[in-house]
Amino acid sequence: MSAFKLFLKRIFDTIPFVVMFLLSTTTAKGQDSISQARPFTIKTDTITKTDTIYVIDTIINSYKYVIVDTIYENNDDDTDDVFINEHKLEGSFSVTLNQLAITHWAAGGESNGSGKISSNLTYRHKRKLFNYVVNGIFAYGMSNYTKDKRYEKSEDRCELSMTASSNNNNNLTFTSIASLKTQFTNGYSYPNDSVPISKFFAPAYLNISAGYNYNYNNIISLYISPIAGKLTFVTDQKLADAGSYGVEAGYWNIFNGDSTWVNGKNILTELGINVLIKYKQNFTNDISIFSTLNLYNNYMDPNKSNRWNIDVDWETGIKFTINKQISAIINIHLIYDDNIKFNVTENIDGVEITKQKPILQFKESLGISFLYKFATK
Repeated sequence: MSAFKLFLKRIFDTIPFVVMFLLSTTTAKGQDSISQARPFTIKTDTITKTDTIYVIDTIINSYKYVIVDTIYENNDDDTDDVFINEHKLEGSFSVTLNQLAITHWAAGGESNGSGKISSNLTYRHKRKLFNYVVNGIFAYGMSNYTKDKRYEKSEDRCELSMTASSNNNNNLTFTSIASLKTQFTNGYSYPNDSVPISKFFAPAYLNISAGYNYNYNNIISLYISPIAGKLTFVTDQKLADAGSYGVEAGYWNIFNGDSTWVNGKNILTELGINVLIKYKQNFTNDISIFSTLNLYNNYMDPNKSNRWNIDVDWETGIKFTINKQISAIINIHLIYDDNIKFNVTENIDGVEITKQKPILQFKESLGISFLYKFATK
């Protein structure tokens, strides 16, 4: 039953109560006072099996107030309550520290220290027919190398996602996901810190998909979307002109001896299939693991030879809890994207040739994390 029909139903169901209200006030006009409340019962088939109405006529300061109190005994299994409205906000803030000190170390190395500030916020909204979850992951980290007093960025994440799913109390649900990923500040290929290779919204990835999600005991979930759209934004024109992150590069258009520069595209549009696997398990009270594997295939790529390429984003973390506020965390992150290319030098017949090609990106971190959690009931 729709919310509008239910609203009309509630209005018509209150008509008997209004009639009893008018009858009680008409009878009370001929009385000087009313010594006590007059309870009576009306049974209807339109609301619930038993509805008890208490009409209390009270004279206060020469005015009559009629209070109607209805008690519903909702004992029917088919109660259509579309007004279920539950909210919950939860999240965590953490500071992670790493440190390495070296003095006269024969094997070499450099003293350094690094720190990262991160937060993970989740808002959950539950309704009768559907649920939706809004999640935000934000992190920023820096590394300090004491020998030459230089700083390098070690972490930069700005991710938002929204998941809407049907609420059918079943392991299999129809689900739609929208996510946006970018970074806060410029990225560099160190030690060159003068030419940025990435910026805020260059790139940014917007993914919108719909499919089915299977959840097994809140331990592992499998989401498959046969129709998944992916938009890659490169708002910095220099990066767009270079064809970074898969967008169409700029070029010189020569016509009748005249040359005109055509800017590179700022958006790359893809349509394909998305598979998302999530795993979360507590092995003991102190050791837990989480892993997220995101696979994407662009089956509409204009270049048919690229339609077999699969983008991989795999992140795994192992958490060792020391106490409620302190944990040791190992994090491993693997990324492979055919549209993200790096300069690779190859030796071909004694000649070094530099090419741009996609390669596997790998990042691993180990640190002590100071954590603060909160949740609303």
